[in-house]
Amino acid sequence: MTEIIFSTIINDLKKAIESKGHPFKYFTLATSSINGTPRLRTLVLREIDEDLNLTVYTDKRSKKITHINEHNTVSLLFLDSERLIQLSIRATAEIVTDDRTLKNIWEEVPQKSKKQYTTKLAPGEEIRDPEQIDFLEEKHFFTAIKLVPNKIEYLRLNRPNHIRVLFKKENNKWKGTYLVP
Repeated sequence: MTEIIFSTIINDLKKAIESKGHPFKYFTLATSSINGTPRLRTLVLREIDEDLNLTVYTDKRSKKITHINEHNTVSLLFLDSERLIQLSIRATAEIVTDDRTLKNIWEEVPQKSKKQYTTKLAPGEEIRDPEQIDFLEEKHFFTAIKLVPNKIEYLRLNRPNHIRVLFKKENNKWKGTYLVP
């Protein structure tokens, strides 16, 4: 039965890419600084490949890039509050550095979204007024992050019994084990 649950996880993540309203479209990413300070933020799931690697977009000046460069183990948390399903994923984050790959992704980013990667100041810098953000015309700070999962924990709150499964990637294969919820 763990294979069926794993299959539904993959299907849900793929649907989240295609559907704006899917609860897994937005998720929480946790990073930590070199001194262990945790940081959480909400990201948009942009892509999933055949190896279950996930892709997100960000500004290359963001704090998450600094954290990933310092310590590339991250955690992802997805929540479907209607079906009472939680996915917790541990992954290795890899900043995409290949210029051709980044150029191809950038060309697919909708024009209205590109603006977010062209601010004169880096994300998180202090400003006086949100209406006074300066944008650059010919320069952007877009990059992508590939998240390579190595553990996925599935929890479904269900009566009479909750279901919790830990999936670990071993020798390029996923193996599921039931856990006490």
